[in-house]
Amino acid sequence: MSSPRKALSAPRIFIRARKLGRITKPDLPPIDIVPGLNSPESRIYKALKELKINFDVQRNVFGGSILGGARADFLLPDYKINLEYQGPFHGIAEGRARDILRNIGLTSKGYRVVVLFQQDLKRLKPRLLEVIGKPVMVGVGT
Repeated sequence: MSSPRKALSAPRIFIRARKLGRITKPDLPPIDIVPGLNSPESRIYKALKELKINFDVQRNVFGGSILGGARADFLLPDYKINLEYQGPFHGIAEGRARDILRNIGLTSKGYRVVVLFQQDLKRLKPRLLEVIGKPVMVGVGT
């Protein structure tokens, strides 16, 4: 028969094991959320605005998701680039399938699809400038 002490400690071990697989978020200052966007997307939105880059946010492409199309996170028409933030939804099967179809459609129209990840948020402005092909000078845009 197991002791009550062992039974009480078992959930703690399980909780600790679950925490091992968690992704740590980068230390970023708080930000005001843009309506309709999550926190990382709000950071990208504000960085694009500050860099004065023309973009469409959450734009329906190919008729939108209702008509079998898709939604682009950040479409940069001047550069023919679609920026996508890789959030948790993209890891499930439905999200991956939707991403593949959207990417095929956009690349067939001449767009380049660039995926941004959580680690890109720490140096977002230089990363965005790299993506669009503008030179990044040290100490500028950080």
